[in-house]
Amino acid sequence: MTTTQDFAVRADSALALSGVLASALPHDLGTAQGPTRYTVPVVFSRRPQPREIDLLHGPGTKQRLAEAGYSDVDLRVSDRRLLVSNTNLADLKSGLAHLLGLLLRDISAQAAQERTERAEELEALGLVEEQRLEALRRAAADIHFD
Repeated sequence: MTTTQDFAVRADSALALSGVLASALPHDLGTAQGPTRYTVPVVFSRRPQPREIDLLHGPGTKQRLAEAGYSDVDLRVSDRRLLVSNTNLADLKSGLAHLLGLLLRDISAQAAQERTERAEELEALGLVEEQRLEALRRAAADIHFD
């Protein structure tokens, strides 16, 4: 049984790719009729968080792919899978897989940094609000009706 604490740890762990889902590759792959380019489903190490999905689908990712020579490759998230479109296993083996690993590492780190900054901001705002309420309580306590 998974505890809430275990889930929180897994959700905060770095997002990575664990492998190609071979059973979801085109059925005619490797035959004369098989496609040369297709969608390769790759399994995430955990479910991506919304901000990670936004970053993965963002222009920065497309730009990095293009700069590395993969301008035709498209990435889409589907549940716990990354769908790598317009590619093939040879592309992945010859460098695309490494690039995707780097992309995910950077995206995961950026999302974690943003979460940390947001938590610090919320904590600071909470402290300011707490101080404001305490000042109001003191001001109200100073009022006497005698």
